Amino acid sequence: MLKNAAKIAFTWAKKNAVQFDDSKSELIHFESHKTTLNQMIILLNNTIIKSKTCVRWLKVWLNRKLNFKVHVQTKIATVTKTLHSLFKLMNSEWELNVKSEKQLYLTYVTSISNYDVEIWWNNQKSYVNKYCKLQNAALRKILNAFRTSLIDAMQIEVEISSMKIWLNQKWKNYAI
Repeated sequence: MLKNAAKIAFTWAKKNAVQFDDSKSELIHFESHKTTLNQMIILLNNTIIKSKTCVRWLKVWLNRKLNFKVHVQTKIATVTKTLHSLFKLMNSEWELNVKSEKQLYLTYVTSISNYDVEIWWNNQKSYVNKYCKLQNAALRKILNAFRTSLIDAMQIEVEISSMKIWLNQKWKNYAI
């Protein structure tokens, strides 16, 4: 079946003067089983493409079960790196004020975490907890607050809504 699909694709490409880059070709089987399929496809030019557990398509990581777990982990890692870079800037000699630090947080960190939330978000507690920890760390750093400070009070002070409210709002806006 995969060979037939490959033949059709190569025939179409030949008719339309399109050339495929074999090194960028990926294969994934979407399934709900726990067992993994280690299948491969041999293209017409004898290039072997092995099945992968997750692929990146349009900046979204998809795994075999389409549950976006790998994608969210990747996003959280990217947001964490950006947040730590922002923390280094906040610790610099320039001594940014609260308004500037908030603006930097909203511009850089939330824009990364904003991307494609509408696709994967569905009130998952584990995902929201990870994002909340990052936001809480940012709030503490922006306000130079103690670790035991109340998160709700800090959110009011900086005028940033809670992560769960924010994620639900993005999701509902997309639905509308």
